[in-house]
Amino acid sequence: MVITLATLQASMRECCDCAALVKCRSRVVPGDGVVPAQVMFVGIAPGRFGGDITGIPFSGDRSGLLLRTMIARAGIEDVFITNLVRCNPRDERGRNRDPLAAEIDNCRRHLEAEIAMVRPRMIVCLGAMAWRELAGRDEVFDPSRPKIQQRGGATLYPMYHPGYVIRGAYDARRYINDFRRLRRHLDKRQFAELATACALPAT
Repeated sequence: MVITLATLQASMRECCDCAALVKCRSRVVPGDGVVPAQVMFVGIAPGRFGGDITGIPFSGDRSGLLLRTMIARAGIEDVFITNLVRCNPRDERGRNRDPLAAEIDNCRRHLEAEIAMVRPRMIVCLGAMAWRELAGRDEVFDPSRPKIQQRGGATLYPMYHPGYVIRGAYDARRYINDFRRLRRHLDKRQFAELATACALPAT
């Protein structure tokens, strides 16, 4: 049986591994985008007023609009967007909360399956939680001075979560510059790959 993105997404929608998330979610929200992709963006979880309603990560709310606007403005194409967990976690008052470690662990197989299918050249970790889950729990999260890591054949790249900007904790103009810097890193990697393929010295 050939596994396609559609069949992978369908299998995720049947997941009931986390009892608390099954109770509060409106739907399971698998990753979505181009396969294979140049860049995979990994957030934390679907938003209560975004992906949990639309079924698409980073859509329908302000965080999603900001992320997709920044991607478009930077001219970044061939993108796949997903999260550490595929259900919206809520507290006892119905508000968004961070996923628990056990919930992230339960959903890791889904993320790994997406990474294997998408085969991204770069994985952009949106926020400290996504960064530490993929780069390592002891790795410093500092998007102002990105410390590039390698994971298999992909480059890990740290960036602030768009929700951090929405809350006013990080300047929107600096966020624009962060995406421009991300684009420069992508261009350098593409040039290096082309130089290697053509047996030319990369400068």
